[in-house]
Amino acid sequence: KRAPRVKMSVAAGLLDDIRAVYKHLDAKYMPRDQKRRNIVWACLLGGSSVCLAIVYKGLERRFRNQKKDTIITTTKNESNRQYVVDRVFLRHLWRILRIILPSPKTKEFVHLIILTFLLVARSVISVKLADITGKNAQYLVERRWDHLIKGILIFAAVGLPASFVNSGLDYEKNTLALRFRKRLSEYVNRSYLSGVNFYKAAHLSGLSNEPKLDNADQRITTDIEKFCDVISNVYASVFKPIIDIIILTIGLSSMLGFRGPFILFGYYAYTSLLKRSFMPAFGKLAVRESELEGDYRMAHQRLIVNAEEIAFCDGSMKERSIINRLFNEIYNHSNYVQWIKLGVGVFDNYLIKYGTSIIGYAILGLPIYLNARESSVAQLTKDYVRNRQLLISLGSAVAQLVILSNRVTSLSGLTGRVGELLEMVQKLDSVGTKPFVINQEPDEAPSDYTINPYFDSVKWLDEWRVKGEQIRLQREARRPALVKASSPNEGGKIMEGKFVKFENVSVVSPGGKLLVDNLTFQVRIHDNVMINGPNGSGKSSIFRILGELWPLYNGIVVKPTKEELLFIPQKPYLVLGTLRDQIIYPHSVEDMRNLGVNDEDLTRLLDIVDPVRRILSTWNWDHVRDWNESLSGGQKQRMAMARLFYHRPLFAILDECTSMVSGEVESKIYDTCKALGITLFTVSHRIELRKYHDKVLRLDGKGGYEFFQVDHSLDKKRVEKEEEYEDDHDESEEES
Repeated sequence: KRAPRVKMSVAAGLLDDIRAVYKHLDAKYMPRDQKRRNIVWACLLGGSSVCLAIVYKGLERRFRNQKKDTIITTTKNESNRQYVVDRVFLRHLWRILRIILPSPKTKEFVHLIILTFLLVARSVISVKLADITGKNAQYLVERRWDHLIKGILIFAAVGLPASFVNSGLDYEKNTLALRFRKRLSEYVNRSYLSGVNFYKAAHLSGLSNEPKLDNADQRITTDIEKFCDVISNVYASVFKPIIDIIILTIGLSSMLGFRGPFILFGYYAYTSLLKRSFMPAFGKLAVRESELEGDYRMAHQRLIVNAEEIAFCDGSMKERSIINRLFNEIYNHSNYVQWIKLGVGVFDNYLIKYGTSIIGYAILGLPIYLNARESSVAQLTKDYVRNRQLLISLGSAVAQLVILSNRVTSLSGLTGRVGELLEMVQKLDSVGTKPFVINQEPDEAPSDYTINPYFDSVKWLDEWRVKGEQIRLQREARRPALVKASSPNEGGKIMEGKFVKFENVSVVSPGGKLLVDNLTFQVRIHDNVMINGPNGSGKSSIFRILGELWPLYNGIVVKPTKEELLFIPQKPYLVLGTLRDQIIYPHSVEDMRNLGVNDEDLTRLLDIVDPVRRILSTWNWDHVRDWNESLSGGQKQRMAMARLFYHRPLFAILDECTSMVSGEVESKIYDTCKALGITLFTVSHRIELRKYHDKVLRLDGKGGYEFFQVDHSLDKKRVEKEEEYEDDHDESEEES
């Protein structure tokens, strides 16, 4: 019981202190003359308005700069779309309305009729309650207690259906939004999930000079939900104020004439024009928020889909920085929007709420001033209370129409997003039906092309290898110890070393299946190993243990540190960011600079796998794109190999990662790895790759394995026989 009293006393003390400070400042700095005091207050209010305007402009400038700093947005390559209330908006809205309200026989239309009835009933009840309140005030002044008690009982009786109507309005609005969402989602899913349209939307849309369907999941889930919520509220926000204005204007005109309501209408028309002159583009802001939310969700989806590749690259820090930056963009944008809403809210509250009260007092005072001698005090009190209630309700109705512009501008953005979704989904049946155009990507340089002087530079590769060894020595010097063992009580033992060794290791999957039993082999630096075997035999599982993604069941594994082991899959992971980020991942630009590497070095590395510079002739290092869509399959593999040359690890795992490049470039890749001292584990069944390897690890898929030395003399004889066979086959074809 003491706690509330203590809080009240503290609050009262704070109020007393504030009053004392105000009185002190007023007595010391404010003039005594009332006119001068008014001038000072006007200057203070004007200065505050100027400061708010400066803050608003600064935030707007910050918002523009923040948009330029985005890591990547899915609409980066699209035209700058404007979402405003125009013909396009009306066309999209009309199309959506035909989907969610197809005919008067639907349940949605029935709920709309019920909502309309409740809105009319609420307006009628408001007029009735105003009459009852005015009469009760008259009975109170006249001290007619029996009539007052009767009036209170009538007020209580009318309040019961009024409560039902208010709750019913909320229920019908939520039900309408839910049914609108159900019908719209079913319409979209009918086309989106028809045949292979979902695949076309993800991989083939945007190929025929048409805008790509970006963030389809965001549009189908979040944007449709927001649109349905807004459209159901907009209907109530439009229809009810109109009904209120009609009914309340008729009620007020019986006492004040039409002059009073029209004075109020004129005031609101002036404030709406004034507000429109500086109203921010809420539709554009809503679209920007949806895009940022979509990019943030996409970053998390990419993290889940590419979790294994990211874990092998030890890219958690890089991915965290990307996701945090995307979230900070959402935070900054939302903060900016809140500041904008604060300014608009101050304007709405002052001009619409308090300005309406000033105009309302003037309107209410006219009949009292003109008819003061003809009416009694009780009658004047009744009229004043009744007209005040009606005028407040009328002002609220007109204010809702004025404030409705905020919702309409937000609705325009959501309507544009959903309308574009409907248009793109409708076109999916025709997407990807025409044959693709063949784009030649020759690895040999044209006759008029000057080969890059750094291409095939043995000297520079040797310098690059030496620089990598120096960085490796510096990294090892900072480590407390080279060898560390995991606890022997938790399965097997993992130790760190400059070679790879499996000793009596059983490879067990998370499902408990024994893939390889008692695996024992050792690979030293410069001994390339080729691994093959049937699907599900445990090839990738061995590397998951090597990358410490799976726990070791038993035995001993000696492996290098994570920095000295790099995994290159068949479809390499491309990070959100610039072209430079694709090579240096998971390093940042700052990390690259600290290692003494510049863009010229990256160019030399990319020239090894892209000698005619197809990639660098299209983009520069600072370009930001959705690289999964922009780069071809072969270009992705070239970028991944340039990433391998950049990091220069002791060991690398190549999982069919050269399948989309020519034999000449593939040979150059293996030669470069040898020059840089990178030992390779290659997962492949291609016999022609054995010449680049020294040992073979063959898994039989039944828990067994073979580990043996490659006999290059036999491989050479086999290749010669194959070449002789091909020559004889060509000669026979020419003779025929």
